[in-house]
Amino acid sequence: MSSTSTVGGGPRGSRRGVAGSQSTGSGGASLPRVVGGEWTKVATLRSTWVLVLVVLVLGIGVATLSGWGVSQALEAAETSGQVPPGGPPGGFQTGPTGQLVPVLSSTSLAALLLGVLGGLVVTSEYATGTITATLTAVPRRWPALVAKALVVVVLAGVVALVVSFAALLLGASFFPEDVRVGLGDDGVLGAVLGNAAGMVSVALLGLGVGTLLRSTAGTITLLVALVFVAPPLLPVFGVDWLTTASEHTPLSASLSFAQLDGSAPYGTTAAVLVLVGWAVVPLAAGLVLLQRRDA
Repeated sequence: MSSTSTVGGGPRGSRRGVAGSQSTGSGGASLPRVVGGEWTKVATLRSTWVLVLVVLVLGIGVATLSGWGVSQALEAAETSGQVPPGGPPGGFQTGPTGQLVPVLSSTSLAALLLGVLGGLVVTSEYATGTITATLTAVPRRWPALVAKALVVVVLAGVVALVVSFAALLLGASFFPEDVRVGLGDDGVLGAVLGNAAGMVSVALLGLGVGTLLRSTAGTITLLVALVFVAPPLLPVFGVDWLTTASEHTPLSASLSFAQLDGSAPYGTTAAVLVLVGWAVVPLAAGLVLLQRRDA
């Protein structure tokens, strides 16, 4: 009887142990714990905070200089009586759009650097070899990438909001008080939030591209091409579909929120879809490859 009891209990206990080990081993830690681990890795990298500081300084600084430059050009043109009927010098529009577009578009370099930061979240692990330990701890792999994405969204989101709000407040402060845009004006808050959303979209794009390429240099090169080179270059060829493509890049979409005069190529809903697409599609493609190939 004792022999039967041992045989009957042993395998059951063993199966329970295996099941318990599989529930922890196959899926690794729970998603909140994986997110915590990813945050620890990102927060302990010196490059993270160096990039954050550079993003804040460049994003706010360039936007402030842009606002000052446009206001000076307007003042000089008004003094000399050379303000054209369609708007101020430099091709800027009058009204809120004339302040929002130059100021918020000046954060594009900061957005690119957030994309680099998003890429480094994964490419730094491939460079140091720690990706093997990450995927060993999370064998199903998708929770690791989801956790990285959540960390990027939170970190980039906070930085993007600070940059966008500060850019507006400081950049617009140089314009005359009677025409200066404020957060309480129609559409201005949406323009600022849309700009921040565009920056976060670029950060997630960087994470997705980094997961696909597993190379920091390759990720930066592709980000520069998509964020800086493609938008002004594609319309030069005079091909309609290339011009349309240039209008659907992440920063072009985010800038459409600031075009309150109706000059945007599409509406708010389309802009949101463009930003989501640039964030999600590369991540989804990266996840597929992450699941299929070796670390």
